[in-house]
Amino acid sequence: MKKITYTELFSAMLVFELGSAILFVLGISAKQDAWIAMIIATLAAFPLVYMYLTLFKKYNANLPQILEGVFGKIVGKALSAIYAIYFLYIAARVTRDFDELNISTIYRQTPISAISIAILIVVLYYLMFDISVTIKSAHMMLPVFVFLAVIQFLGIFTINGISVNKLLPIFGNGFLPVIKAAFPHILTFPFGELITFMMIFPDLHLKKDLSKYCMALVATTGLWLTINTVEILSALGVAETTRANFPFYQLVLSMKFGSFRNLDPFYAVEIVIGGVIKITVFAYAAIKTIQSIFNLKEYKFLLIPVGTIIYALSILIADSYPLHILIGLKLTTVYIHVPLQIIIPLIVLILSFIKKPQKQQ
Repeated sequence: MKKITYTELFSAMLVFELGSAILFVLGISAKQDAWIAMIIATLAAFPLVYMYLTLFKKYNANLPQILEGVFGKIVGKALSAIYAIYFLYIAARVTRDFDELNISTIYRQTPISAISIAILIVVLYYLMFDISVTIKSAHMMLPVFVFLAVIQFLGIFTINGISVNKLLPIFGNGFLPVIKAAFPHILTFPFGELITFMMIFPDLHLKKDLSKYCMALVATTGLWLTINTVEILSALGVAETTRANFPFYQLVLSMKFGSFRNLDPFYAVEIVIGGVIKITVFAYAAIKTIQSIFNLKEYKFLLIPVGTIIYALSILIADSYPLHILIGLKLTTVYIHVPLQIIIPLIVLILSFIKKPQKQQ
């Protein structure tokens, strides 16, 4: 594997975090207070990510190896299999997000299956190489993300009717909706998804300053998404934001610089790149988990089967986009994200201090 620097890893993790999260106003159930829910979730993400880092540093191993070290071979492999399915499932969900975005905006006459295949071909191409290629690609693209974010910030002032008054009243519906929006929804998506990198950290040989960069990542992600939320709500308002399937894209369509309009193709490229990076990381995590479970020396023969599974799941996951979103909000967050991102890692952490870690081969 090519050497990866901390800066490159930071860039890749940031692109991964923004990925599909930037498309939506996370915590919109808190209405105009969604930005406050984002800040609260960001604060809660620091101990969550620190827990992942503590487990990695304690065992210096990937997630399946840690699970086997704590629970034993049988239970550890069973839990690892669950995580492999989880990574595949989330990869499929993210793929479906970008399928729906493309067929509802740019490629309206294109079958959703064709969009899925096109995205996954690029993902599988990335997976033919080691993960360092994906990380370095994300690092190269981050300046584009930053540039477009600056253009977005300037562009919102060209939108008719933009007003910070749309963020008022603060806590207009009380504090409880804000807390419910932050926990567990925003905490698990996108912050809890960083558990995926527990399958990548051991391969990078970066340990000394890893915590510092990961904490900076959480802060940067939280700040970026908070600003994004404020911009969208100030421009579109709560009602229009709630109606829009992809509020971010709706915001971009509303921006104009004199006679220069239609900036959406530039942002569409940014969004698709972020999506490909995110899907690639989840698919890689699934493949590496399977490799660890069965002690495989090589994993590239898994690419086509894994790609096929992700493709099938992305199509079959829901009959419609509203159902896809409903499943994500009502079922995936509570019954999948919370146990696998928070409860099981917390149990592992507690047991790791009771049970002496076993040295991995």
